Amino acid sequence: MATESAGLGTRFRTTASKIFERREGSVLVGLIAIFFVGVYIDASRFLLLDNMARILRSASTTAIIGYGVALLMVTGEFDLSVGSMYGVAAGIGAILIGGDAFGFSPLFVVTVVLVFSVIFGVTQGLVVTKLKLPSLIVTIGTLTLLRGVHRILIGGTTASAGDVGLLKWLGGPIILADMPILSGPITYQVPFVHAEVKTFDQFSIMIVWIFVLLAVFHYILHYTRFGLHARATGDNIESVETTGIDPEIVKLGCFGLAGLTAAFAGLAFLGRFGSVSSGSGSGLALVVIAAVVLGGTKLTGGEGSMVGVLFGALVLATANNVLALAGLNVSGWQGVITGGFIIAAIGLDVILKGFSYDLLRAWYAEPLGNLVRSPREFFRTRAEQKTTDDMFGFLVLTVGVTAVATNVLAWLLGNQTVDSVVGLGVREFKLFLLGGWPETVAQVYLFLMLMALVAYAAIEIAAQAVDSPGDYEDTLVTVCYGLAAAPLFAIPIVMVGYDIFFLVSPIVSALFVSVPILLVIGWTMYAGVAERHELPRSRSLIVVATAMVFWLVVAGIVAAGLSTG
Repeated sequence: MATESAGLGTRFRTTASKIFERREGSVLVGLIAIFFVGVYIDASRFLLLDNMARILRSASTTAIIGYGVALLMVTGEFDLSVGSMYGVAAGIGAILIGGDAFGFSPLFVVTVVLVFSVIFGVTQGLVVTKLKLPSLIVTIGTLTLLRGVHRILIGGTTASAGDVGLLKWLGGPIILADMPILSGPITYQVPFVHAEVKTFDQFSIMIVWIFVLLAVFHYILHYTRFGLHARATGDNIESVETTGIDPEIVKLGCFGLAGLTAAFAGLAFLGRFGSVSSGSGSGLALVVIAAVVLGGTKLTGGEGSMVGVLFGALVLATANNVLALAGLNVSGWQGVITGGFIIAAIGLDVILKGFSYDLLRAWYAEPLGNLVRSPREFFRTRAEQKTTDDMFGFLVLTVGVTAVATNVLAWLLGNQTVDSVVGLGVREFKLFLLGGWPETVAQVYLFLMLMALVAYAAIEIAAQAVDSPGDYEDTLVTVCYGLAAAPLFAIPIVMVGYDIFFLVSPIVSALFVSVPILLVIGWTMYAGVAERHELPRSRSLIVVATAMVFWLVVAGIVAAGLSTG
C-alpha cells in the first residue's frame, strides 16, 4: 500500500512545533534573531572574534551562577542572595590574599571561600526546610545581610588582592601565543565584512569554565540519583516523601551548590580584575533568575535545563552587546532590555507555559484569517469560545506586528538607496521621542493600548446607554479583535516620524491616511457590537460612532499638543 509523504508545509509546521515546544529551542531562535540584529547594526565590529569572546565572557558569570540556581529552582526553591554571595566571596578573597594582616596563599583562600559558601548555603536551606519559611523571603533577608557584610569587609570603597596567583586560573586571560599548539595569534577575515585581516590573541578562561561546569551540572541533573531526586522533589514533594526520598536533604544540597557556584564566580571575578568594589554583585540575582527561567527551568520546580541556562545567559549578554554597538549602553536601555527579559521569562513560565508555534497560530493567525473572511461570522460563531488569554494574546501580538511593520517600513524609507528611488528626502526618524527601534516600539505600544482603552470605555458607556444585554467580556472581545487592522497604522506612523505630508502638516496628512484604516476597524467593531451585544443596526452604529468620537477627541488633544510643542 503506497503512502504519501507529508507535504513541505506540514513538515515545516511539525518541525517548528517541535522546536518551540522546548524552551531551549525558543531561546535559541531568539538568540539567532538578536545575532542578526547585531550583524545588521555593525557587522564589522559585531563579527570580530574579540567581540564574540566578549559576549561569552559577559555571559559566563550569569551562566556559572545560573547552573547552581537552576538546580535549586528544580526543587521548587529560590536563592536571591547569590549576587551578594558573589560579592562577599570576592571581598573575602581580596582581603585574605592582599590584606596586610593575612597574606594567605591563593589556594588556601579559594578553599576557605568555597567551603564558607557551601556552609552558608546549607544554613539557608536549614532555615527554609526546618522552620518551613518561604525561600524567597529568607534569601531576601540573607541578600541584605551579605550585602552589609560585604560593605563592612571592604570599607565601602575597594579592596585589592595584589598578586592573585592561582585565581588567574579562574578568571584570568588565556594568551594564544602561550599555548603549545599555537605559535601566535589567530588571523582571520570575514568575507564581505572586513576590509583587512584581523587578529585574535586572547580570551578569558571563564569561557572554558562555562562549558566545563555545564557538562558537570548537566550530568548531575540528568544522570545522577541526586538530580533525579531533585526533579522529583520539585515535581511532587508529597509523593516523593512516600518513596523514601528525603526532600529536605536534597534541598540542602542544592542550596549548598547554589552558594558554591556564586562564590566560584566571585573568585573568578577577583582573578580577572584583582580587586573588588562595594557594588560588586548588586542586582545580579535577578539577571541570573531571568536567564534560568528564560532557559526553561520552571518557577514551580520539577523541570530544568542547564543548556537552557547557557542560552538564556547568552541572550542577555548578546542583547547588551548589541545595545553597546548601537550606542545605547549608557542611555538606560540596558536596564530596560534586561528588565524586559525578566518579565518575558516569568511570563513564558507562568502565563504562556512556554512559547509554541501552535500557540502563535491559535492566538493570532487563525483569528486574523477568520476576521478577514467575515467579521460577523467570527463574532457570531467563534468569539464566544475565546478566553481572556486568547483576547489579550491577540491584542499583544497585534501590537507586536504593528511595531515590527513600523520599524521595517521606517528602515526601508530611511535606506539611502530606497530613498533615492522614492525621492521623499526623509531625514531622522522621530515620533514623540527621538530614537531608534526601541523607542518606536514603546511608542507604538502606548499608542495602540491607549486606542484600545479609549475604545473599551466608549463602547461600555454607549452600550449601557442603549440598554445592551452584553457584558464587559463582550466589549473586551470586540475591542481586542476589532483592532485586527491596526498594523496598517505603520504607514501614517512612519509619515509622522519622517515628516512626510501632502496636506498642511504631517499630523493632518497622517490622520487623512488613517481614515480608511479607522473605517476598517470601525466596521470590525461594528460586527462585534452587533453580534456580541445583540444590538440592532442603528444602536450598533451609535456605539461604534461613540468610540470614533472618543478617538477623534484624543487625536485632537495630541495634535494640539504637538503643534504647540
